[in-house]
Amino acid sequence: MTNSRTARQRLFLIVGSLAVTAALGIGRPELVAIGAPLLLLVGVAQIIDVSPSLEASGRLDRQRALEGEYVLLEIGLNANQPIHDAEVVMGVPSGMELDEARLDGEVVKVDNGIVLTTIPSGESALVISMRCDHWGTYLLNEVAIRQRSVTGLHAYALRLDQPFALKVFPHSAELRRLLEPIETRLGFGDLVSRSRGAGFEYADLRPYVPGDDPRIINWRVTARAADTWVTERHPERNADVVFMLDTFAEARRGVDQTFDMAVRAVASLVEAHGRRLDRVGLLTFGEPVRWLQPGMGDRHRYRVLDLLMESHLVGQQYWRGLDVIPARSLPTSSLVIALSPLLDERTVHALADIRARGYDLAIVELEPTEYLPQPRDESERVARRVWTLEREHIRSRFEQQGVAVASWKAEDPFPVAILRADLFRRRLLRARV
Repeated sequence: MTNSRTARQRLFLIVGSLAVTAALGIGRPELVAIGAPLLLLVGVAQIIDVSPSLEASGRLDRQRALEGEYVLLEIGLNANQPIHDAEVVMGVPSGMELDEARLDGEVVKVDNGIVLTTIPSGESALVISMRCDHWGTYLLNEVAIRQRSVTGLHAYALRLDQPFALKVFPHSAELRRLLEPIETRLGFGDLVSRSRGAGFEYADLRPYVPGDDPRIINWRVTARAADTWVTERHPERNADVVFMLDTFAEARRGVDQTFDMAVRAVASLVEAHGRRLDRVGLLTFGEPVRWLQPGMGDRHRYRVLDLLMESHLVGQQYWRGLDVIPARSLPTSSLVIALSPLLDERTVHALADIRARGYDLAIVELEPTEYLPQPRDESERVARRVWTLEREHIRSRFEQQGVAVASWKAEDPFPVAILRADLFRRRLLRARV
């Protein structure tokens, strides 16, 4: 453990030195009676205060958790003598809360985020439980064990060198309906393709043609008809789905914010599309632009969630456009689902550019109106009305281009927004037919 001077020792040295110097300078011996004991106490402390020998190593029981779950920080201790009144100090970040601590199974005191205990001699284990209150990426790099000497003039500290990284994922909403892309891939999945081929979903009946597989003959219909009939089916396919997260701007009031809504929505969509065996990717467009090309499997899904947890708002004025995004991160046949409050013109232009390039695009608008204060006079009411008309114009322009814009308010369940977008896309497809 490192040895350092306390504020009390520095105070004693200053006061004692000044008193002795003043006594010699002005000839007042009574000042020596004030300064000498202080300097003597500092000298005695240098002799009797001995730094304890302590070794410590720690680890988290896991690197990923969900909101509301508890993670354990396990610290292994090895002391050559008992260390009384030891303090274990942790920089618990906002979004996490220290719950309790146990030393060799016994509950120890926790006061204002500091663990107070007596470390016994020999090997022992300190387990600190923390509750994850909010999603995000956390780094616990300020774990230290401190103790004051008997005289209080020295402080001993041992810092754990290794940082403890933890990623907390939000809870996923249960989505019973997802957006169906216009184009599918050849990979096998749970998505029914509009084309016909080998599959399980019924498509149609047609007369038998020489060369057809005899196994697709519908014997029940053939027995009632004069000719041989076969059954056509829809093959099961999967799709490329890319989620675009707007990191330019947000609307907030207190702890409520549209960016938090967007992250929770993307986490739910990643989980649901992963179960449907779709290839999922992520694109956070802001500054800098970060992307992860579409892929499958649990490992890739965790990579997407890890990148999502590292996303944050960056207030930048410069936007380089979509040309910096690699082509493989946005496959041509992919379904792009954007989540944005549509507050920044760069976001609107980027989404319009994506649609102009021929991508299948759907927008979940994080409704920012409820985060605004109520107008106080007539001029503010007029300004609010103009702002509302501008937003309606943006929505109508996207809808004219065949883009579903589903508004989502904080008090509404997220599946409602997906249902609105799905109904709009279905009406659009029927209109094209």
